[in-house]
Amino acid sequence: MLEDYPKTIVTKDGTSVLLRPTVQTDEPALRKMFAKIPKHEQWFLRENLTDPELLHRWLENLDYNRILPIVAVKEEDGEIIANLRLYRSTSGCARHVAHLRVMVIPEFRSQKVGSWMILDAAKLAMDLGIEKLVAEFVAGLEDVAIKAALRLGFHEEAVLEDYVKDPEGNCRNLIIMVKTLQ
Repeated sequence: MLEDYPKTIVTKDGTSVLLRPTVQTDEPALRKMFAKIPKHEQWFLRENLTDPELLHRWLENLDYNRILPIVAVKEEDGEIIANLRLYRSTSGCARHVAHLRVMVIPEFRSQKVGSWMILDAAKLAMDLGIEKLVAEFVAGLEDVAIKAALRLGFHEEAVLEDYVKDPEGNCRNLIIMVKTLQ
């Protein structure tokens, strides 16, 4: 399943980045990465991995059959600049579907790191027999990511109106996007 890793990609600015599965010893580097995510964005993380205790528990219980986490690591200094998680269902009826979450630190968002990671995750998902990738986006906050997902072959499947609330209590739409793989 993970024999193709590590993989090297090059960002738009020429930075060499290694893609590889997350391991327990990534905890300090992941803590630094999640600390770089702006506070106004942290509220819509599926898991609050900015919380050191939660991050520690998550890493202690890594289960690649359920959640397949991939990190993007700058080769020059070992800094983790992005994290992708592929959530796989263990249920028989939905085992052909995986949910995708990607978080890239702000200074690398315009460098196509997230796009490279999503393309890589799509290939990995196909190798695992996944037929559909699902991604969720908050309208008005993740519009750049929505455009990137459209360019990568995702389509808008549904809009759940006023589905999520921001820290100020404002309701926002949740956009569900799907990419068919097979």
